[in-house]
Amino acid sequence: MHSPSISEGSFIIVDPEQSLTLADGAAKATLARADATQYKPESTPVLLPEESFAHDWSSRGTGGQLSIHGRHFIDGHGRVCNLRGVNVSGSCKIPVNDDHDAFPANPEGVTFVGRPFPLEQAHEHFSRLRRWGFTFIRFLVTWEAVEHAGPGVYDTSYLQYLRALLSLLPQYGMTAFVSLHQDVWSRYCGGSGAPAWTLTATGFDLDALEESGAAWLKGVKGGGHAEEERGLWPCGYQKLAAATMSLLALCSTCFWAGDTFTPKLRMKNPRGEEVSIQAFLQETFLDMWEAIARAVGDLDGVLGFEIMNEPHRGYIDLQSMHAFDYNTDLHLGHVREWLLSTLSLEVR
Repeated sequence: MHSPSISEGSFIIVDPEQSLTLADGAAKATLARADATQYKPESTPVLLPEESFAHDWSSRGTGGQLSIHGRHFIDGHGRVCNLRGVNVSGSCKIPVNDDHDAFPANPEGVTFVGRPFPLEQAHEHFSRLRRWGFTFIRFLVTWEAVEHAGPGVYDTSYLQYLRALLSLLPQYGMTAFVSLHQDVWSRYCGGSGAPAWTLTATGFDLDALEESGAAWLKGVKGGGHAEEERGLWPCGYQKLAAATMSLLALCSTCFWAGDTFTPKLRMKNPRGEEVSIQAFLQETFLDMWEAIARAVGDLDGVLGFEIMNEPHRGYIDLQSMHAFDYNTDLHLGHVREWLLSTLSLEVR
């Protein structure tokens, strides 16, 4: 193999003579094998569409390896492999059995099995992306999807579904980057991401978050279909619930700096040990990540992981509650006056 260089960059079109059209029977047979414990990716290119303008990112197309050279991915033939892809998909943020009318009831009973789409629809979606020339997908998962039932209680059905779905990617010449997604910390703060118990562990009442002004929930409760339900969710970062959970408010933080600002707030972790709230949240977060990595980390179709989407600084490094940078700290909705007056002290 010749030595790769930064200047080398070529794309190939998968040879149409080597690719086969997937018949309905073959699709059903493949999906029937797709479970977490028994499914193994096919060694032959049985699912590649007949027409594609995409490089083949499976091991057969890359010479069995990908490596990093400078700022590029280089395959086993010395070719630069550029990331050409899309997010899959925004629907991953919402459970299959979401009930707008009942929200936030029954947070332990949600299921994300079938997000972004059921296994039987995988061929339709993956083959379409392949035909459009995509080689790469940023695949969204949420903490809530994996661990909604409680600390240390993992949804094995979802992890099996995740493995089965991502196992199919090499057959389409594609690969995935698994992104743990969050916006405004959690659905229960008006965004998506963390399970409800991360809020209740710190004393929040899920049924009182909206009334108290601690979170803007119209978009989650209404689904974003009406004008009044749109547009304000990014402002949730500056509201009490998300800011307290993910960063700093009420001179305290839980996830990033709880040991400094809330040293007396302690919890029992899943092993029964009493730890600080910061240790409790970070340890459960990392343990959850280990469960994801064990489920899909060995797959040929998984290129890597994004540990957390867009972690927000919240109130950290904010010199005064009256000194927001309105270019970054959105205030399209109200922030409670009592909160501002209570927190008017400087935070350093």
